[in-house]
Amino acid sequence: MDDLISDAEYHILRPAGPEGCTVVVRETSFLAIANGEAYAVGHTGLALGQSGSWTVDDGYRPFDAGTYALRWGEDGGSLRISGTSTDPVVNGGSADIDCGW
Repeated sequence: MDDLISDAEYHILRPAGPEGCTVVVRETSFLAIANGEAYAVGHTGLALGQSGSWTVDDGYRPFDAGTYALRWGEDGGSLRISGTSTDPVVNGGSADIDCGW
């Protein structure tokens, strides 16, 4: 039900990491606040928990706008979320991605 009320959007980020680890992001917006969560999805196709979350001012959606960076290393990934000068990230803003290698 929350997906309908908060106009949720889901994004599958590319590129995938080692062994096919994939980041799935859920972005929502309600009134003047936007929220997001990142999930690491491994080869099982299941996310075992939330990797990180953030809140952005004025309903700004960083993944729609492309203001994020995903980097992969040998031990996992790093996701950094950016706002703008008028729509800043007010809470969170990064997530360590670990698919349980």
